[in-house]
Amino acid sequence: MHVSHFKYVYRTALAVVMLSVSQLAFAGSNQYSGVATRSNLSVWRVNHQNGSVSLCSFERYADQPDCYPWSANESIGKFDIIRGHDVLSTWRINVMSGEVSLCEYDEITAPPICTPWSKSQ
Repeated sequence: MHVSHFKYVYRTALAVVMLSVSQLAFAGSNQYSGVATRSNLSVWRVNHQNGSVSLCSFERYADQPDCYPWSANESIGKFDIIRGHDVLSTWRINVMSGEVSLCEYDEITAPPICTPWSKSQ
């Protein structure tokens, strides 16, 4: 094998590592996911790092979705959302501790109110 082949392999491996590190750094800032409600016309979204949740919905296919205020930020962690059937409330989970909390909108113009986190046992 020639030295040029080793340089190519080395440079390719280095590029892959640098790309992976940059993707992790970018992904670490804010990651979101969501689950559709039973009617499929609304979706709850969650910020995986701070546990805040928000509801989005739309009236007609020609309109863009309306998204409502986020709940208060929680501590840094790893959070997810649990699929449910209610449009105005949802469960969220701290996947590191297993604790859960219920969030619900009283008015969609104000942030949802969330219960305290359950106790880990």
